[in-house]
Amino acid sequence: MWAGLWKRRAALAGITLLIAAAVFAAGLLAAEKAPPPPDPGKKLVEEICSFCHGLAKLQDQAHTRDEWRNVIKGMVDEGAPVTDKEFSLILDYLAKNFGPPPERRAEEQR
Repeated sequence: MWAGLWKRRAALAGITLLIAAAVFAAGLLAAEKAPPPPDPGKKLVEEICSFCHGLAKLQDQAHTRDEWRNVIKGMVDEGAPVTDKEFSLILDYLAKNFGPPPERRAEEQR
C-alpha cells in the first residue's frame, strides 16, 4: 500500500517538475522576444511612421545611426510631419533598438 502511494507521489512530483521547467523555459523565450522598452521616440515612431506603413517593417531592419538618419530624412522628404526635436527622438530610438548586430558594428569600426 505504501509503495503504491510513494510511486504516485513520485510521479506527481516528476510531472510538477516538468511543468515548472516548461514554464521557466517559456519565460526565457518570451524575455528574448520582449519588445523594446517604451521611450518618447517609440511613441513618435508608432504615431508618425505607422501612418504610412506598418511597424512590422521595423522588425527586419538593422541600420547604423547614419543609415537611420538617411531613412528618416527620406521619409521627411516624402512628407512625414516631423519637427527637428521629433527627428532626434525618432533617430535615437531607432538607432538604439534597431541598430546593426554587434558583429557588423565591429566591422564598421575597423
